[in-house]
Amino acid sequence: MIGQLTGKLIHKTPTETIIDVGGVGYQVHVPVTTFDQLPEVGETATVYTYLHVREDALQLYGFSTKQDKEIFRKLITISGVGPKLAQTVMSGLSYDELTRAIQQGNVAQLNKIAGVGKKTAERLVVELRDKLDEVQLAEEPTGIKTLDKIQTEALLALTTLGYSRNASENALRNALAEYNGENVSIEELIKAALRKLSK
Repeated sequence: MIGQLTGKLIHKTPTETIIDVGGVGYQVHVPVTTFDQLPEVGETATVYTYLHVREDALQLYGFSTKQDKEIFRKLITISGVGPKLAQTVMSGLSYDELTRAIQQGNVAQLNKIAGVGKKTAERLVVELRDKLDEVQLAEEPTGIKTLDKIQTEALLALTTLGYSRNASENALRNALAEYNGENVSIEELIKAALRKLSK
């Protein structure tokens, strides 16, 4: 079992990377949340991996933290949730947002993720709520979110709503320019970006 890879990052997209480990390029599928944490191409990257074995293929899924890997493993135990859908779920919500939605029974929030119907969202809540105790919950180092954190969460929200990554990034960039370095909440930033996207 391949549980972790450390090597030179030679290719990355929001859903897929290739990591060169000792001359072997490993293709690793990643959620957007992990993509955002990866270094630049050419630098050394470490991902915690899960090897999914199918009759016709071996697929590696990679994560920036052990917690993300564990929640992915919990997700694919749910009936109707395969690795690809689990990857989509983790791209739509950060680890903390996902665990909070499950703990609070927020079916509506889970239902907003592309590919997650109401019944699947309900199964996630019912079947994962008790299992979350087995995964150590992540904690914010402080009560204040950095601008980078806010931008990342806003980008995830916009892409979850169906906007392309490039369009979302441009809208966020233009929205931030309006605030001219002032403090901005994630809600304000998303609303400003949505106004840009609707023009």
